[in-house]
Amino acid sequence: MRVKGFTLVEMVMVMVVMGIIFLGITGFIELGAKGYVDTVDRQKVQNQARFAIEKLSREIRHGIPNSFATVTNSVGDKCLEFYPIARSGFYSQNEISGKVDFIIGNQGERLPTSNSESMVINPSRIEDLTSETQSVSLANCRNSSNDDCTEEEKSSGVFVYSVDDDFGSHSIARRYYSFNGKVTYCISTTGMITRNGISVADGINHNQSSFSYLDATLQRSGLVHLDFLFTNPEQDEQSFYKHDVQVLNVP
Repeated sequence: MRVKGFTLVEMVMVMVVMGIIFLGITGFIELGAKGYVDTVDRQKVQNQARFAIEKLSREIRHGIPNSFATVTNSVGDKCLEFYPIARSGFYSQNEISGKVDFIIGNQGERLPTSNSESMVINPSRIEDLTSETQSVSLANCRNSSNDDCTEEEKSSGVFVYSVDDDFGSHSIARRYYSFNGKVTYCISTTGMITRNGISVADGINHNQSSFSYLDATLQRSGLVHLDFLFTNPEQDEQSFYKHDVQVLNVP
């Protein structure tokens, strides 16, 4: 009786074929896993870039007009400086008292007792926000002994503030802005975007990234141009972003 079975040659051939199949499957899985990891890394860089650009855009749009400047600091960081708006509104000139009168918001709204805001009228450059001829401190306006800034309740819940009219020029639209402090975004030499020293994004190429500011013209408001080159060292990839942000406000 003939016994059926595998010969040694057949067994070796089966093992070789199975080994080839397993190697192919392993290579396919490895390729898929590598593609997934590369996609995640690429998405991380792009999400980071989009977050930084969106954050910058929102703050720039609502910055005080003509309060922008680009500088390079002592360590070589490329920086954009500007003053965000804390409050805005309209004022009137009281020719009898020589004061500028204004309110700060809705009925019943008052300046805080402890307040660090300053007010600026008709700024034409960033230095005007620290100039005594274009800006004035709103600190201690609710202090009855303070003559530089006073508070008066004209009617129920309507508070009017007055400051000395020592401004070098006035807004055609009688518009004022108040602010708390300066914001500085920098492209650092270490490859990060920072806001007042706190990291917002990393992986940016310092040499090929920059901020630029175009002054307002008769046809448009001020314009901030962002040139960002983000790099992915894991894949040796680069993503270049060009973005313009228009300052929405006018003096």
